[in-house]
Amino acid sequence: MRILMVAAAVAAALCWLATKAGATPVVDIPVSFQVENTNTSGSPCTFPSDGGKYTVRGHISAPRAALATRRSRAITVYLTGLDTGEWNWRFRSVRGYDWPAEMAKLGQASLTVDMLGYGSSGHPPGNDVCIGSQAGVTHQIIAKLRRGDYALGRRTPIRFRRIALAAHDVGPMIGEVEAYSYKDVDALIEVTWADQGFTPFIFERLARVAPICSTGGDPPGYFYMERPQEYGPDLFYNADPAVIAAVVRQREPNPCGYPPSQGQAIAVNSARLREVRVPVLIAIGDHDPVWTWDGWSLQAAHFSGTGDVTQIRLPDTGHFPMLERIAPHFRKLVATWLRDRGFGARAQR
Repeated sequence: MRILMVAAAVAAALCWLATKAGATPVVDIPVSFQVENTNTSGSPCTFPSDGGKYTVRGHISAPRAALATRRSRAITVYLTGLDTGEWNWRFRSVRGYDWPAEMAKLGQASLTVDMLGYGSSGHPPGNDVCIGSQAGVTHQIIAKLRRGDYALGRRTPIRFRRIALAAHDVGPMIGEVEAYSYKDVDALIEVTWADQGFTPFIFERLARVAPICSTGGDPPGYFYMERPQEYGPDLFYNADPAVIAAVVRQREPNPCGYPPSQGQAIAVNSARLREVRVPVLIAIGDHDPVWTWDGWSLQAAHFSGTGDVTQIRLPDTGHFPMLERIAPHFRKLVATWLRDRGFGARAQR
């Protein structure tokens, strides 16, 4: 198991990415997937999912050459966390933070989506969406990417052979369930997540949510984790104020089925993460308020089934490294990690 702790400049060894990156032609294409809200994963949910048929919408962003070739293609699927939608990664309110567009310039193909219950995708009743069902829906999306069974604008859908799964906030909890339940991804990236070491801050937030959902939700069946005035002081450490203001404007409610299923998912994850056999990247800001350092430092040890685990601590960064000033360096770091494991420009030439 390989552990890398980064507490200083994270871009020192990434010079190869800087050359001519801005000149790479990038394509950005709307996509949609027909899915069923079912839980076939290994993580149970408190409330049963409704089994309904819904549409998950998003975008594929990639170097133009990566989608033009008929050779083996690789892509990273991005999941989001609480109070956010696809915009958490595909952030266009402030220049320079559109993760998939910038990653395409670095040779990477990305799929970003509004997960079920968020944004432009289908919205089941809130109690019918849980950690396990989101993992099941993610599995359906991955299978459809491999088969070319989805809508890609006016183009013929592309089949992807290699698929990495990346996620932020509670998204990695879903990603972990997906990875060990279906064993269908080739790499796993966890951004600001650990299965232990939660601070009093997050327990206070969860306690505040419980009565909201128990009385029907606000809006019905859904809840907000943070109040608008809390985002800046709570979750960001070194960010452009314009970014924080835009995040507050775009915040989204979360399905009420999430909180009661999180404890169940963590319990199962602790027992089954050893089944993950693929490379794992674990990254967190060194000023993240949700986990203790002792708790976060234990995360890598859960992945005892793989010999390729990289654990990265990002300096001067809070809960949203993709939206803080470290974002350009973080993108280069992730692009390098992916490239070295068969994803990206060098692998697709």
